[in-house]
Amino acid sequence: MSSSQTIQKQINISSEHPSLSGHFPGNPVVPGVVILEHVRQCIEEWKHSSVEVSSLKSIKFLSPILLSDASSPSLDIVLEEKNTLNTSPTTKIGFRCLQNENLIVQGLWLFQADQSQ
Repeated sequence: MSSSQTIQKQINISSEHPSLSGHFPGNPVVPGVVILEHVRQCIEEWKHSSVEVSSLKSIKFLSPILLSDASSPSLDIVLEEKNTLNTSPTTKIGFRCLQNENLIVQGLWLFQADQSQ
């Protein structure tokens, strides 16, 4: 691959997600694992392939996603495929998640795509 590829997708996190009632009662915060699951799903849609984590590098959660008034927050997920050697079986995807243009989380997802599906 000679240059990086980038996509952006907007997702909504349901205010009815089962993890929100316990994280934290009275002041719900979207758990980081829920955000990362949305990132994984976006990568799978983009790459048309099942994605298993090989490694998550340099994950930085910079701001929480708070739910107020039973709202369903939207999140912009930006994915960028990083250049790797053509012989490498590992794919590197840099990601950023933004809410209202504020950076929420960023990191690097390394995986080997399952092309058998």
